[in-house]
Amino acid sequence: MDKIRILFLSSDPSDAGRLRLGQELREIREKLQLSKQRDTFQLDAREAVRPGDITQAIFDVEPQIVHFSGHGMSTGELCFENITGTVQPVAPSALSSLFERVSTHVQCVVLNACHSESQAGRTHLNIKER
Repeated sequence: MDKIRILFLSSDPSDAGRLRLGQELREIREKLQLSKQRDTFQLDAREAVRPGDITQAIFDVEPQIVHFSGHGMSTGELCFENITGTVQPVAPSALSSLFERVSTHVQCVVLNACHSESQAGRTHLNIKER
């Protein structure tokens, strides 16, 4: 049986409030390891994610679940990093288009960011707001 692949994307730009994303990733790994079903999951993580990294990571991993942790804006944009490590907002329409293109294998998207309700509403995703 193929494993359920989880892609954990995190971004914590240097000019935004610091988040404990490493701790969140550690806790996810720990819970998966303690699970009786641990052999059915594969967790891949990409940290300090830039907008161009998102598509590449999805194509590399081919996940069923994409989990983004980071900052979000009240306008619905998620905050990734630019080349200097500062905030690079990504418009909800761009992410919506991406997830539509990969919807044949991505079955669940978790947005763990402030104002994620706005992003989820634009992309018809279930909501988990920080």
